[in-house]
Amino acid sequence: MNQQQSKSKKTLKLLPHQYELFKDSTTPIIGLVSGFGGGKTFIATRKACALALSNPGSDGIITEPTHPLLVQILIPEMIEALEYFNIPFRLNKADYIFYCSIGGKETRIICKSLENYDRLIGINAAWAILDEFDTTKADIAYTAYQKILGRLRAGNSQQMVIVSTPEGFRAFHRIFVTENASNKRLIHAKTTDNKHLPEEYISLLYDTYPENLIKAYIDGEFVNLTQGSVYPSFDRKLNGCNTVPDKDDHIHIGLDFNVGNMSGVAHVLRGDCPHAVSEFSGLLDTPAIISAIKHRYNNKKIYVYPDASGASKKSVNASESDITLLRQAGFVVLANKKNPYVTDRVMSMNAMICKGENRRYFINTDNCPETVECLEQQAYDKSGVPDKTSGKDHLNDAVGYMVSYRYPIAKRTGLQTKVTGI
Repeated sequence: MNQQQSKSKKTLKLLPHQYELFKDSTTPIIGLVSGFGGGKTFIATRKACALALSNPGSDGIITEPTHPLLVQILIPEMIEALEYFNIPFRLNKADYIFYCSIGGKETRIICKSLENYDRLIGINAAWAILDEFDTTKADIAYTAYQKILGRLRAGNSQQMVIVSTPEGFRAFHRIFVTENASNKRLIHAKTTDNKHLPEEYISLLYDTYPENLIKAYIDGEFVNLTQGSVYPSFDRKLNGCNTVPDKDDHIHIGLDFNVGNMSGVAHVLRGDCPHAVSEFSGLLDTPAIISAIKHRYNNKKIYVYPDASGASKKSVNASESDITLLRQAGFVVLANKKNPYVTDRVMSMNAMICKGENRRYFINTDNCPETVECLEQQAYDKSGVPDKTSGKDHLNDAVGYMVSYRYPIAKRTGLQTKVTGI
């Protein structure tokens, strides 16, 4: 152990979440998501020093979302960290590269803005740290992550570190939640975990932000930050399950008709609680989704709860309605003459997702990943109705047709009928 490493291990004072990030040297892709004031940039620069010390002679990369943040925030913090670890360095201010002397070898720490990630192409590095990752546009951030990850092929131990305040369901959420894998680890932290912050700072945050921003910017949670979530109480953990159909289960499928994007979500019933067990999406037309359902649930009794407009809408043949095709396939079709009001359908869903402390709608998050994303991310548009431009509506609509038919929030004559016994 050299003098630099000994000093870091003996005297570096860290908050618990900072320590978890600092000490983990084996997880290939590790993330820290935290509310404001969680000490993200502080630990990012100290982690950079630790990784540099572990990879003498090999390049490392650390980024900020923009060039001004790089100059104003990262460079001063990086200088302070290097001095703390007693690492000799020279900063080239023309390209913002630290030339460090570690173990008798020149070791570069390359500082760039994430929006200019293309300037890193061609560099072979041992590690990379992406600070305040989610404040970069989602498509740019994710592409940069992929490109930089592909450059980590030097040194003794390769590691990608991503730290950020959560900015909704963007690239950070995609990497660590949607695309979670065994080679990744996500550490959560709250603003209130930092006991060094003055009480008035935290009080100011609570007084300033609405509920969804409090969850994101203080509690460090992934929440919908657009015009308002359609299903605000849905929680992939609290509403999650690992249910799969038993041999005697009937299958209950909500269906949404869209030419070229037929969507359906299959459920089994556990008492008075529907459990989503699989999903269908992106299918061409009604015959295609019928074939997919029969293939997946051969020898099962199938109940379908379709978009009621399918009685007049034709997805395949002008002489046959979609609902007629479902009946001809041998499915039990449960549909009222008209669809429920959108507000009633949404209220029915929200009541099943969570009413008080009671949750009655559950979903197998492994088997229904797209539906989970839709429930998490669909927002209201500027006119106050569920948005239909982001592609997060079809599977939600499919679920809603089944839920609002079986568990209506409000009875409107001729539109909804409570269903029991099937």
